[in-house]
Amino acid sequence: MPENLEQFALWWGPGIVVLMGFGYGTLRLAHHWIEKSMELRRNQSEGLLGVARDYIEQFLSAQRSQAEALSRLAASVEQRDTHESFEHQEILIALKAMHHEIGLMPCRTFSPAECVGERGRQ
Repeated sequence: MPENLEQFALWWGPGIVVLMGFGYGTLRLAHHWIEKSMELRRNQSEGLLGVARDYIEQFLSAQRSQAEALSRLAASVEQRDTHESFEHQEILIALKAMHHEIGLMPCRTFSPAECVGERGRQ
């Protein structure tokens, strides 16, 4: 038996070592490929979140500037009784009418039940 074992090890030993080396290399390559693909996905999602964050910041900034403009308009209407203040009052009345008309438009982004709920909150 020991002679047969030596012959077996002599014939198959180097092949098994090469096979183990090839398996280890393949495993490392797969690990590296998975790691790089996960890093790419992480970078893509961070980029997408950055774009969404920038869009929301711009939207909020626009809303803030509109609110400031309307408050300045309302303040100027309250402070003066001139021809300009009457024009500003007309603008405010038109804005309120537009807001009312927009509120009466059918909701397109919500289901009918949610739309009624959204209108009830306003």
